[in-house]
Amino acid sequence: MIQRIQTLYIFIVIVLQSILLSTNIAKCVDLSSGNEIIYKTMDNFLIAALTSLTALIPAISMFLYKKRILQMRFNIFNSILLVALQGFIVYYIVSYINSETSSVFMIQSLFPVISLILSILAIRNILKDELLIRSLHRLR
Repeated sequence: MIQRIQTLYIFIVIVLQSILLSTNIAKCVDLSSGNEIIYKTMDNFLIAALTSLTALIPAISMFLYKKRILQMRFNIFNSILLVALQGFIVYYIVSYINSETSSVFMIQSLFPVISLILSILAIRNILKDELLIRSLHRLR
């Protein structure tokens, strides 16, 4: 389990999504009054729930290393959720922007994109393992 590269990818996804759950995702400054508004992941229930789910699903799939097809399906589902999470994060921040505010996205708001890339890499490596096992069964 540990020696497989896709396990490392999945573990990094778990770590990134866990960090995202407890950090700020953006900061907006009202230009007229100078007030700062900090947007956290936990402020929005939908974003917090999706972030928790996108950290839980890879944690489950990491231990499904003997069932590669099921592990691949879990990661595909997680990739779809990561795309939805990134869309909700962008919508959540952009919906509060007007001409009187200046907003800055934190680097943590890109964690779903990085996690998506790592999840796709894990899917590719799981598929390679499955094809290798199938070819070995064919030779017997």
